[in-house]
Amino acid sequence: MKMFPFAHLLALILGGIILFLLKRKYPKISSLELIIISILYVILVGLFTAPAQDFFRKLIGLIQLQ
Repeated sequence: MKMFPFAHLLALILGGIILFLLKRKYPKISSLELIIISILYVILVGLFTAPAQDFFRKLIGLIQLQ
């Protein structure tokens, strides 16, 4: 977990670069669509952080019947 913040930041930066390149290649993509894609991508990357994983483990533990 030593690379925790750096790996996620790198993924976000690479995702932003890819979206920028797609905007240049396909000019018909609207800015609103890119904003929505960016928000969904940030949520997706956020789901793979340690605090989110701990939250889902606790949530599943509460849901399971014993």
